[in-house]
Amino acid sequence: MMERTPPRYSTLSLTPLPVYPTAGELDISSLGDPRSRDRTSLQAFEFCIENGANQAWATLRLMSRVPASLQRPRYTSGDSIEGSVILDLKRPQTITSIAVLLRGKMVTSSLSEGSHLFLEVTHPVWDSTSGVPPPGGSKVSSPSGKLQGQYSWPFSIPFPTEFQDTTPGGSSQKYPTPQTVLARGVNANIAYEVVLKITTGGLIGSKHRTTATVIYVPRIRPPPLSPLRTGAYLNSSYLIGPEEDPTGWRALTPMKFRLSAKGTSFSSSVDLECTVFVANPTVYTRGTVIPCYLVCKNDTSSGDGDAFALLHAFTEQKCISLVHNQKVQYHQDPRQALSSKQASNIKIKGSKSERANNSEECGVAVWWTPSASLADGLGSGREGVHYSCLEGEIHLDVGDLPSCETPFLQVSHSVSASLKASEILNIEVLYPLPPPEVISRRPSGSKAPAALPSQRILSSLPVKIATANAIEGPVPAPFTPRPPSKKKDAWSVQEFQYKDPGGSGIIFMGR
Repeated sequence: MMERTPPRYSTLSLTPLPVYPTAGELDISSLGDPRSRDRTSLQAFEFCIENGANQAWATLRLMSRVPASLQRPRYTSGDSIEGSVILDLKRPQTITSIAVLLRGKMVTSSLSEGSHLFLEVTHPVWDSTSGVPPPGGSKVSSPSGKLQGQYSWPFSIPFPTEFQDTTPGGSSQKYPTPQTVLARGVNANIAYEVVLKITTGGLIGSKHRTTATVIYVPRIRPPPLSPLRTGAYLNSSYLIGPEEDPTGWRALTPMKFRLSAKGTSFSSSVDLECTVFVANPTVYTRGTVIPCYLVCKNDTSSGDGDAFALLHAFTEQKCISLVHNQKVQYHQDPRQALSSKQASNIKIKGSKSERANNSEECGVAVWWTPSASLADGLGSGREGVHYSCLEGEIHLDVGDLPSCETPFLQVSHSVSASLKASEILNIEVLYPLPPPEVISRRPSGSKAPAALPSQRILSSLPVKIATANAIEGPVPAPFTPRPPSKKKDAWSVQEFQYKDPGGSGIIFMGR
């Protein structure tokens, strides 16, 4: 039988498959908060270099203050990587240098060249040429100067909160160090590792190393809440709406619709203006909520019952959907990510073929009718104007990526409003106008406003996602239970219940 030659394989990275961090490993929202129930303790993590007999002769020991459930070291802004290098040499061995390195890289491909090293810090631990003897209690074998016995060197490396990138023109710019990113479905991972590198002597010097994968989460905090919103949380009361707390809310671009009834006694149509508000400042900590408000109004005589009924039906049907979107943008070609000089202009010069976008719907607003006292005060004193409003919130998953802006990776967030179909209402969009390609498909001579394509975004607002709670003030409290974790490409409509702060019991709502 003829012997077959084994096939040739491409050179692949020897890095082990990533262990995806859990949401709990990335959650630092309550770190250092005395109100938190999460307890952390200083834990030791060890990574060894073994000889042929599977005996450890060099150990990298890292200390990290983490919850007991964490399986690897985690660091955040202001932390230092503290630990020690331990040698246990049973036989004399020539050690020429010992160093600990911190590396941050973006990985876009399993190929060995498919990574971009954007951060590297080298911390020399010991060098035989420095003239500094090994630590006390160690033993040096003479006359060769080889080391034998047990040695221990402590070290401390501040984890950089910024890294420096060089532009094509030769100038440099600093960027915040991004969070660890190891997410399924995103072909752009941000990984950090601490490497122990030991160089031994002899006729042919050799290098030995062990690598520890660590997690980094920047401490990003939102600004303080508005005074009225702070008071509402402290008093466990309803949030004050945009009418009475204008600085505590941020409006999206208003939308205008024309409503008419399907198969009912309503004979008229009504023009409606809707404005979505989200809590201001528009920086929210993951694991909390984005409070939101919907105000709908129409300029019609106060006696027009049909107009009021249509307006009420529009809000009762919850025809406006408000969604939190996360967008991850990175170089699609791994060779483009190798050079920060090429990547520095990704937003300006990067073509669509060079970039990849991963957009994900992370949460949908849960709407409910606000308390009667708040609704009654809306638009008071304005004759001829009907108002109807909804209050709501979007739950932020603790696993959402924080906002990030680097030359090779951008993570952005937004809230966007769109129109949901109604079983009892005909809804036409008056503003914003549909895209030109939609207008061009109208029948010639048609002057009617185009019906809204399903889920077309009508209004949007950029927001930022933080990782930690504000230093002062209450933590935003949700009114509704947290929904189950969302699986990719699977989001179901469920019934939710929330507790009425006024003490009237449990109220059910749909989403």
